[in-house]
Amino acid sequence: MLMLLCINCKTNTTVTDSGVNTAVDEIYGSNQVSYAPRYNAAMQSGTDDMIAMYYGNKNRLKWGKNELQNVVMHTFSDGHKDWFFPTFLYLEFKSDNYLKFGDNQVGDAPATKKEWEWLLNRYFSTDYNGGNYEGLKALDECIESCKKTLGAPAFRHKVVLGIPSPCTDFTEWGSIRKGGRNLKLDFRNVNHKIEAVKWFVDELIKRFEAQHYKNITLDALYWMEENTTMTRWHKDNRSGRWTNRRADNKFDYVFDSHAKRHNDVVIDISEYVHSVKGQKLYWIPYWGAYGSDGMSWRHTFGFDRCDMQTAYFWGTPDYLASPKELVTTSELINRCTVALQDGKGLEFEMNAQLFVPCYAKRKNRTDIERPFEIVKVEGCNKRPNQMRSAGYQHYNYNPCLLARMENLINVFEEQGVFQRANITYYFDNSAILTLCNSNDSQIRGLVDRLAGFICERHN
Repeated sequence: MLMLLCINCKTNTTVTDSGVNTAVDEIYGSNQVSYAPRYNAAMQSGTDDMIAMYYGNKNRLKWGKNELQNVVMHTFSDGHKDWFFPTFLYLEFKSDNYLKFGDNQVGDAPATKKEWEWLLNRYFSTDYNGGNYEGLKALDECIESCKKTLGAPAFRHKVVLGIPSPCTDFTEWGSIRKGGRNLKLDFRNVNHKIEAVKWFVDELIKRFEAQHYKNITLDALYWMEENTTMTRWHKDNRSGRWTNRRADNKFDYVFDSHAKRHNDVVIDISEYVHSVKGQKLYWIPYWGAYGSDGMSWRHTFGFDRCDMQTAYFWGTPDYLASPKELVTTSELINRCTVALQDGKGLEFEMNAQLFVPCYAKRKNRTDIERPFEIVKVEGCNKRPNQMRSAGYQHYNYNPCLLARMENLINVFEEQGVFQRANITYYFDNSAILTLCNSNDSQIRGLVDRLAGFICERHN
């Protein structure tokens, strides 16, 4: 038996699993959706390198032609140049007015149709600031410019574009034209959620095709939520049921795992993207996200590509409260093994924490996770000469995190990730530019090594 609890209803409705859709229909209206998984039989696999480009919000890097040159073409320490990343993922989680594009994103409130249109406009921006285009036009122009140095690439550069997901129970998103009339969408109805995403997908593909870019092709769409569910679901330890319990301790419904799956829309979006639009759908979930286990990412939810987050780099290791909060190298190796077994790719992650200055000294004992003792510069009241006499050296970066970045490269090489898997690269907002422009020989050596793998893979 399954108890549906509605915070807007005076009475509770008890139904069996087979009656779940009927009970929901009585509250929300008809929800005639299909749940047959669809995925591209000619699924992209192998060794693609995709860089995540956070772009759109006014607080983000503009990613104009000048900035893009660092990720389109790499200049090695010996002076030679080569094509760098072949695939570019553009995505944004919140609008300029801080409205969010999904339940699991950070923002003040759900984004309306106006913000969804804003995101489309940002993708296809033709803003021109001091000779520096933005959006996809900037990427197309940058590749054209780099061809003058490198000649035509032996591959076609690709883009992947993020699509927002409707926020649960949101009733003020806006209207679309449906059946010759305006239909106001109510996200308490799962069909209305699906219609909103279909509208966005239609607009995105139409606008991309209208641009007639010379050097880029639309490779796939990207499901921006890092979970397949539309809300922050978790399994209640006492009841064993799945719940989307809210911060105020209220909740809309308590579902079992079967009904929970039927509340998702990604399966229907996957079917639409594949069957109607002839496109692919990609996903980058966090480790352990619902739907990422085994092969369910493909066979249940219909994703063509799933690159798992490793969470290995995160956090400044020396400041964590407990070593248990740190993903160990052995755990990283296991995650690589599991991902490769399940046909998934992996995400290579680093962020700007690497470039926080500190005092550090190498530990006497071997510690692969924390090889240095770190003292924050701003938290140290001692004079520099006193730090040096204590064995500390001043760094313009965190050597522990640089060691973890090197470990990440080593494990990817040793476990065959570079040889066998798709990889997505997360560099925060713009940390890749700091890496590429660093004058530190150790940092540049690691960047050149990583770039060497990428160049070898796509050439």
